[in-house]
Amino acid sequence: MNVTEDDVLGVLKQIETGDVTLVPDYDPQERINGDVSYRASNGWTIEVSNWSGEFAGIVEIGLPNGSVLDIDHLDRHMPGVAEYFPDEDVAWRAYRMKAVETGFIYLSDDKLGRFADAKEGTVVSNPSREPPWIIVDHSLRDVTVARWPGRLWLARVLDRLEPQDHRGNYTRCVSVKIVREMPTHNLFGPYGEQVERALRFAGGLDREGAERLAGHRHPDAADLTSQGWHRWQALATGTDNTPDRDMRGVVRAANNLKSPVGHGLSLAHRAVWDAAERIDGAAAFEEDEDERWLIGPWAAAGSAMLETVWGLGAPDLFDEAEREVLLQAWDRREG
Repeated sequence: MNVTEDDVLGVLKQIETGDVTLVPDYDPQERINGDVSYRASNGWTIEVSNWSGEFAGIVEIGLPNGSVLDIDHLDRHMPGVAEYFPDEDVAWRAYRMKAVETGFIYLSDDKLGRFADAKEGTVVSNPSREPPWIIVDHSLRDVTVARWPGRLWLARVLDRLEPQDHRGNYTRCVSVKIVREMPTHNLFGPYGEQVERALRFAGGLDREGAERLAGHRHPDAADLTSQGWHRWQALATGTDNTPDRDMRGVVRAANNLKSPVGHGLSLAHRAVWDAAERIDGAAAFEEDEDERWLIGPWAAAGSAMLETVWGLGAPDLFDEAEREVLLQAWDRREG
């Protein structure tokens, strides 16, 4: 039984509508610690983490053929299921649990602060109700990743600031409780593990590696990254209002759509920038009064890494021949 993420989300939707019903192995309101296993009327089983009678996330899904989708599989291949939380009505009606407000917290390794030792069950609180507050994003797509590497948590809101008084899909908090830590590759789309592999390589570049990347780029690769942007925007919005715009070298869309790899493009560019600055210092750049940019092999290496992230992280936007063009420098990076 080959089950996709859409199949699982479809069953969760049927549970919400009542077309699939659940029977728990115990009443979550009578025994309020441990995981609850539900037998579904369609032959599936769903195991849910129970925190004092509250729905704290799906732990495991069992299929009628006996195979199991555990939390590691959900994190890696079904992030939409891993981040699923029902609303208040569904949580009580279908699962006999209370709904909780949850979201995501990402911090780069150099900004962990009070979250340095955070793990499942850890409560992290501000010393006062004054800023800076803890920011909990409502979905993985909303998470801002300015620096990498870092750590990603699913967290429950314990104490939220009132009034929120802001725009944006996030909650300002004074206190949160960690539900669990999640793999950071979830931030970069369905092929996020490959994107992280590229980021690790870019972060460890030396001059010889930059020169190899520069020397092996395909002449048509940059143009394909521009086409990738247009194809992505057409899919994401149903239209592309700038089909003739040259988007080679672009790392972030102006309409806040990010990209099919989240912030993966800007992080790849930043990784090469940091490597160039570390190794060659000012000699790796040119600048004027308002701007600074990479030059020489570092500039070409930066472009090669953008092409790599497109090819590895958004393969569905390109045919096989196009992916070979995008990944030519990457495939020959070892010499």
